[in-house]
Amino acid sequence: MLLGTPPSGVDVLGTLRGWVRALPQPADLAAATGALGEWLGHVGLPAPEVSAAPVHDTAALARAYAVVGAVQAGASGLVSGVVGARWAPVAGAVALAGAVGLDGVLTTATCVRAVSHVGARYGFAARSDEERTVVLAVVATSLGAAPGVDDDRRRLAALVVVRLSVSRGPSELMRLLPAVGPVLDAALGAVVGARLLYRVVGDADRHYRARYLAERDPEQEPAAA
Repeated sequence: MLLGTPPSGVDVLGTLRGWVRALPQPADLAAATGALGEWLGHVGLPAPEVSAAPVHDTAALARAYAVVGAVQAGASGLVSGVVGARWAPVAGAVALAGAVGLDGVLTTATCVRAVSHVGARYGFAARSDEERTVVLAVVATSLGAAPGVDDDRRRLAALVVVRLSVSRGPSELMRLLPAVGPVLDAALGAVVGARLLYRVVGDADRHYRARYLAERDPEQEPAAA
């Protein structure tokens, strides 16, 4: 037998395929990232702030979360841009993947917290699994996804992370520019982050306002329609 020839009966290709299949799949990584972000978003949720008024002013809340989204996305873009430019290709790719993953977790957490905060304003506290599923569905829909009726929280969390990656695409291309890439990445990321959170709060407000009118104040339902 030649040196280095595998023993008879050993399926090398089959073994390699098994190792590849055992690796985490992109959908599993997205779901895990989204689940961690959702958990962080629900930590220390505000108490329900039920009011007699059927319509609540969430403009200040939208502006506050837009600032948070801008700072968070800008800092993430700057760090990932510097890392990707400084330690490319191998070490930079690993570090960049970690930075992008962390950005996905934090942005998911901020979106979840924003929607939950709006829900609390209308008296819909995200305490149950059902309400937390609604929160993720609102976030996913606001990001441009089309959640299915039977989608569970794991599927919705993965959808959120995937849509966040798509929204970050234009800013990620900025790092390809020499010298100014990280700065442009941070600037564009801040704009995208601010607009994203502002839109999420607005969509959450419309969702919970409709639920409030339908469930808590039936007399107002014809006027809302």
